Amino acid sequence: MSEKRAVVIYFPVSPHVYKYLQKKVGEKLVVTKQNFYGNLVLDILSKQSYYSPVVEDDLQFPVEISVRYMTEFGFSINARIFRKFNTQIDHIFREEMRSYVSVCHEANKIQKKEALHQFLVSFNIDEEDIKLETLLKDLVRKI
Repeated sequence: MSEKRAVVIYFPVSPHVYKYLQKKVGEKLVVTKQNFYGNLVLDILSKQSYYSPVVEDDLQFPVEISVRYMTEFGFSINARIFRKFNTQIDHIFREEMRSYVSVCHEANKIQKKEALHQFLVSFNIDEEDIKLETLLKDLVRKI
């Protein structure tokens, strides 16, 4: 019986990113080429990235990567790569948030603040994870 070998890397992420990932991929992200988040991790780990500062309240989100992928892509892991993962998932989270609020507002005439609240509730995200005011400012800038 052949057992697949894998490594679990704990990526530091912001509280809202942690909850978003839990809802999207479960308790652990298993990297495969067949899913969006897996491809994102493969892209992040196989290239040098830019600097993004560490956040005090970072949580650790487990990402399982097979040894085969690590060998195939020749990964480099450092603090910058960890931060890039958080930044990329945060961008995806905010884009999905903006799309949801826009559709709710335009199609269903729901106030943007109420639509934002619905979106956050669906991911169990509250003020302790990310300030509502921060997200509202992001919405005003982008929608």
